[in-house]
Amino acid sequence: MSLADVTLETVLSLAGPMIAAAGFVSGVWYRMESKVESVRKEGAAAVHVVQKELSEFKLKVAEEYASWETVKSIETRLTERMDSLSENVMRMPDLIVDRIFKMVNMSAGK
Repeated sequence: MSLADVTLETVLSLAGPMIAAAGFVSGVWYRMESKVESVRKEGAAAVHVVQKELSEFKLKVAEEYASWETVKSIETRLTERMDSLSENVMRMPDLIVDRIFKMVNMSAGK
């Protein structure tokens, strides 16, 4: 056996396990990469669904809920009306007393 035969024989004996190891590593890598890709696709789909739901919720809020200006306008009108009612209620005892005096005066006049 010559030195070239020994070297070629050594290289060939090491090449088999190295090729097997490289195949194993690339197989594991491919399998992990496919799992990562499927998780990315699921994540992208989930994000798309959430974005769609958020857009629908924003539209619903815009359609159904009052704006701040509307709320302030309603509050102003209610406050004015309550003040008016409060004034009327506060005048009631005086009006009742006046009516009683008128009724007493009318009955005394008979």
